Amino acid sequence: MKRMEKQVVVDYEETVNKATSKMIREKKRVALVMEGKEFVGILVARDLVKKKIDNPDKMKIKPFARKINPISPETPIPDMLNSMLINDYKAIPVRDAKGNVSLLTRLDILRTVKENVVFKDTKARDVMNFPYSVSGDDSLATARSLIRNLNLSRIPVLGKENRLEGLVDTLDLLGGIITRRRSSRGELYGEGVKRDEISIKSLMNKNPPKTDPDDNIKKVINTMIRQNTPTVMVMEGDKVRGIITPRDILKLVGKEVKGVYVTISGLQDEDNFIKTVVDEEITNEVRKLAKFITIDSLILHVDKYHERGKRSKYSIKGRLVTRRGIFFAGDFAWDVTKAIRGVLQKLEREVIKKKERVKA
Repeated sequence: MKRMEKQVVVDYEETVNKATSKMIREKKRVALVMEGKEFVGILVARDLVKKKIDNPDKMKIKPFARKINPISPETPIPDMLNSMLINDYKAIPVRDAKGNVSLLTRLDILRTVKENVVFKDTKARDVMNFPYSVSGDDSLATARSLIRNLNLSRIPVLGKENRLEGLVDTLDLLGGIITRRRSSRGELYGEGVKRDEISIKSLMNKNPPKTDPDDNIKKVINTMIRQNTPTVMVMEGDKVRGIITPRDILKLVGKEVKGVYVTISGLQDEDNFIKTVVDEEITNEVRKLAKFITIDSLILHVDKYHERGKRSKYSIKGRLVTRRGIFFAGDFAWDVTKAIRGVLQKLEREVIKKKERVKA
């Protein structure tokens, strides 16, 4: 394993203000949360941006710490990678033989796999996605809403004719939220300007890293590592063609390991047994479907609601991307494994219907 990034460590009794100030100062979107020498969890900027924090000077960070079981540094890279992709982890805690815990980020993984043969003939255009965007005059509230509803981590700021003006990510927004809260009215943003009305152009990075659509993906990886950034904009002149994140690159390696790129969001708080059962269900279904259709990716999103005592109801939405089209399905149940099984069965039926129509 290549060296890990320098990390931010915060105490679980620290206030949101103090902890996030460290993250902003060090430009880290994830921090290690400790209670003395005991590991408590990880603090993620995106999680804080999504939440309503009325008093960051008094609120403690402990409720916001994600509880993720540390892994061993001897864990195979493919297993680390799949855990990141499936659970949508920004970083994974690693505990060494002496009990010390450190954070393994997606950039750390990129450092390790950047010479993988799968990247040899891959260009930026092969992995880029066209992102959701905002304008410079949109408010902080608008950006937060997109991040909350679409589970985003960064949003390009576009002007007329798709021209790039800047990029705003969760760390920029967190800076706006916390700074505004601790500033006296009128000191920073003008008299009468409320926090959620702050314009995006006052928070955005006006010069994010850029690359050409035909640049080799290894150049993009080197840019991310050199500039310690999780985002590169794909540009033709001053027009945006796409965006690339470590996740977009790492899923290529995930394909090599799994055969199919599978991602699940919303299972972060479930225990490891549930995640193992879900993984087995998905693996079996993918193997079954792959016998008669070429699958590019399977994406599942889990929402939890209507808690009743210790029980919660789960709503699952699934998207299966294949060479014969994209299939959608949804299901819900009090048991998350039952709901996911229902979605997978519905997707299978839709694929079979499509196959039968083609034969007819």
